[in-house]
Amino acid sequence: MTGQKRPVLIFWHPLGTLSLKFRVLGDMKMATIRKRGEYQWQAIVKRKGHPIQRRTFTYRKDAEAWAREVEAEIERGTWRDRTEAERTTIAEALDRYLAEVAVHKKGSGYHNNKCQANVIKRHRIAHLSLARLGTHDVAQYRDDRLKVVKPNTVRLELALLSHLYTVAQQEWGMPYLTNPAKIIKKPSVSRSARDRRLAPGEEEQLLQACREHHSEAFADLVAFALETGMRRGEIAQLRHGDIQGKVAVLLDTKNGERRDVPLSSRARAILARRAKVRSLKDDRVFCLEDATISRTFRKVCDKAGIEDLKFHDLRHEATSRLFEKGLNPMQVAAITGHKTLQMLKRYTHLRAEDLAEMLG
Repeated sequence: MTGQKRPVLIFWHPLGTLSLKFRVLGDMKMATIRKRGEYQWQAIVKRKGHPIQRRTFTYRKDAEAWAREVEAEIERGTWRDRTEAERTTIAEALDRYLAEVAVHKKGSGYHNNKCQANVIKRHRIAHLSLARLGTHDVAQYRDDRLKVVKPNTVRLELALLSHLYTVAQQEWGMPYLTNPAKIIKKPSVSRSARDRRLAPGEEEQLLQACREHHSEAFADLVAFALETGMRRGEIAQLRHGDIQGKVAVLLDTKNGERRDVPLSSRARAILARRAKVRSLKDDRVFCLEDATISRTFRKVCDKAGIEDLKFHDLRHEATSRLFEKGLNPMQVAAITGHKTLQMLKRYTHLRAEDLAEMLG
């Protein structure tokens, strides 16, 4: 170790700014941690033959850790220019994600992502860069949102943020990014699945409200959902050409697999009515967008005085009715498109009750 120059810590206070400088003489290694204002710390890394790297943090420890990481990468020869990640804000990245990624999602995927993105863009983290956003920022976002919405809503927003970083790493040329949304602890969500069934008389009340406050066509759409158990997005995209006799052939499902949905006599009657008034410009059976269906359903329920009922609950109701008719899980899965039998496990109590009746 004789003759080897050791790192020297130099403290100074120029014009009220506190700086901490790490220097190894003779090799132009230099990392400066400088306080900016009352709440920020800026790390500056200078190495001969490389552009100066700067990044600002809320906490000094994060600035120091980043500086060490950058210098270590330069030393190993693995350093990558982070300029794009440092100049792209979360809000800008979300807009790009919606335009390039979410737009290709099936069903309500794009609409849901857009709503989640709009929420995130109203929070202060939206103004931070992809490179600057830290775990403490995401944790603060999580805690702020938990004060006003349910845990599962926050989990979905964090999932969007996490996938945004994954796309940036894999598709946008920023493999060096750390995904802060993936690291933090997620809100705990109750394991009990939603189990909203229609009460006696509620179906008639709901359909009547559809006719009075919207249209006969929307009443048909709701009744069709109860008959088939199809997803909202699948119903929105259903075309007259998809109907083959007593079967609706779904080629573009959420799972990406073809599904043949058997049609009851009531479902076929609904389709026959819609075929008589079909649009010449739109081959879709119900001619409504996914998001419009959800929004209209909420309004109809409000008018009818029906509480805590979501459109997706109609799929749960339809699935329950299939079990009550005596179908086994494999048959139900083939109709509803549930990808695994585990997803249908919540309905097994219906079959147990039927078996109890059979046992006497």
